[in-house]
Amino acid sequence: MLRGAVRSSRRIRRELFPFALVLIGALLATPARANRVQTFSMQGADCADSALKVVDALKKVKGVKKSTFDRRTAELRVTLADGTPNDVVLKTIAASGYQGFVGPGLGAYLPHPAYPPGADVQLVTNDGSAVGPLDHLEAPGKYTVLDVYADWCGPCRVVDARLRELIVQRTDLAVRRLNVVDFDTALAKQLGSRLTALPHLIVFTPSGRRIEFEGVDPAKLDAALAAK
Repeated sequence: MLRGAVRSSRRIRRELFPFALVLIGALLATPARANRVQTFSMQGADCADSALKVVDALKKVKGVKKSTFDRRTAELRVTLADGTPNDVVLKTIAASGYQGFVGPGLGAYLPHPAYPPGADVQLVTNDGSAVGPLDHLEAPGKYTVLDVYADWCGPCRVVDARLRELIVQRTDLAVRRLNVVDFDTALAKQLGSRLTALPHLIVFTPSGRRIEFEGVDPAKLDAALAAK
């Protein structure tokens, strides 16, 4: 009787073996679920540092594997687990106080406030292009501030606000705005090794003296605007 049971067990294993092979083959043939990478455009941030809080918030969102922020284009590049909807990212962007859009090309920072009507201010370049000899931008008989900035630079907006205040108070002040965009543009190369951080200010006195410094430093700005 025992022998019969053993033979029966062997026969069952032989009969089930082909089915097991088919099952294993089917499992091996099932494609692995892959992550996907999606670009999201952001609007409404005043600088790159503000937008980075979205990257921090996304670290806590289920299904988000990785996210990075492109400060030049104001876009998020997000790696999502398979099956994770775009909506989880859009909701995170909205909860951080910004607008989000699926796809590239729509990213934008808040615009800079306008200077007062009649102010001697010019936007010399908005795309990081070279501008030629800087002394050609001087306004005769005035203190001329070359304001080198980028849209993603938060401290640049602080300097911009101060210049808007000063130009109302002084008739001997001119501002020339130069959007460097980033540190690898033609304008950045023209400025050379002196450009190491933003904001970057170059002040020409009425006598043609050149004073150059970086950062938010009201004392240095006031001193430059009083220099002979």
